[in-house]
Amino acid sequence: MTSISSKFFYLPLTILALVLHFSVFGDSTHNPLGFKFLNEAYLAACLGVAFLLILASTEDASREFRILMYYAFYSVFVFTVLPAIFSFFTFGQPIAYGLIEERRMLFTFGFVPLLLLTKHISTLQFERAIIFAALIAVFLSWCFKFGLVPDLREEQTSWDRPDRSSIGPFLICFAYFYCIQIWAKGKSPINGEQRQKIFYLIIAAILLLTLVFATQTRQLIVLCLAFTLFSLRVKAVAWAASLCVLLSPFYFYPELLEILGLNMEFYGSSLDGNVEDGVRPHTIASVFNHLELVSWLPSGSLSLMWQDGFIPYFGEHFFLSDIGIIGTLFRFGFLTFLVVPLTLFIYQRIARNINTEMEFTYSVMLAFFVIWPLNGLFEYVQPVICMLFVIHALRARHLRSKERVHERRTYSQLQSCY
Repeated sequence: MTSISSKFFYLPLTILALVLHFSVFGDSTHNPLGFKFLNEAYLAACLGVAFLLILASTEDASREFRILMYYAFYSVFVFTVLPAIFSFFTFGQPIAYGLIEERRMLFTFGFVPLLLLTKHISTLQFERAIIFAALIAVFLSWCFKFGLVPDLREEQTSWDRPDRSSIGPFLICFAYFYCIQIWAKGKSPINGEQRQKIFYLIIAAILLLTLVFATQTRQLIVLCLAFTLFSLRVKAVAWAASLCVLLSPFYFYPELLEILGLNMEFYGSSLDGNVEDGVRPHTIASVFNHLELVSWLPSGSLSLMWQDGFIPYFGEHFFLSDIGIIGTLFRFGFLTFLVVPLTLFIYQRIARNINTEMEFTYSVMLAFFVIWPLNGLFEYVQPVICMLFVIHALRARHLRSKERVHERRTYSQLQSCY
């Protein structure tokens, strides 16, 4: 009965939680299937469950929950509350608008529903939930590419590539990471059980091809390739050979590229060095001019809901989300040189305090370092960072479950071992 309930009730709920956690249907100018306020509703639910968990917590509460609460509260305070305060003193923006602007940091509380749901499913079911959720995003991406689903956006920003979409891109990337890790090791990163390597290799290839043909985002492709190199190292040669075999039909039958709608001019511009369209360099120049003007003091970030945000100051094409670490510099000024290493150190300590196995986490984070100039690591990648902590918590839970009851150590004894 327990197996049936976990398969038909908790497994679909876990898939739904992953879909919501990675904003597969989140409202965005790049997501053609986004629904307004869906992300906000999910974040409110995560906060509600988190506070109920805090109120109901006892000394016997899960150690992982308590540690990850520190991660969530620290992240929200540093990357939501502080920028809101900085923007109030720099631009006069009310703090409430600053909190609304940085609300995406609340995805740090996404570990709460995920860890609660994983208590009722097996490790294999959780890993399949990640794949199923990613395949949902893959299916919808291809459906949009071939015009099988409508575009729900009120504003279109990619007129040069109208068939591209951003439907759960980080979910697809994370599932790719997980599949490559299992293919490289032949076992689960959580409990060490043996897995079918060929199955995960095929899934990884499908995910990567979706990023190339449907999502069409260069930085995500670079992200996945960087992870492959960091994770596989010597085996990267075998992965490259597998890709060559997989892509060989496109070499012998070039018309397949036209059928799939591959934008060769878009990727060719990367090889020619014409990647920048002038917007990003202009934004970076504006940031450094502003920092010089305010003597490198923190400036926070502005919300469009308050006097059109940055538009009166820097124009319509000023987006901190496009300039990665430079956007962090704008928010924190000279404090960036303290906030960034301190946050990395705290995240690493929290992860090792839960479980000392860090190989998968290090590979993922190193890959994100590669695209840090284009994508803010702390401000926009929290769903992935949160999932890494969930993996750590599940690994620690598995190790603790293997101890005999009479040999099981207290939490203070466990903590002293890390």
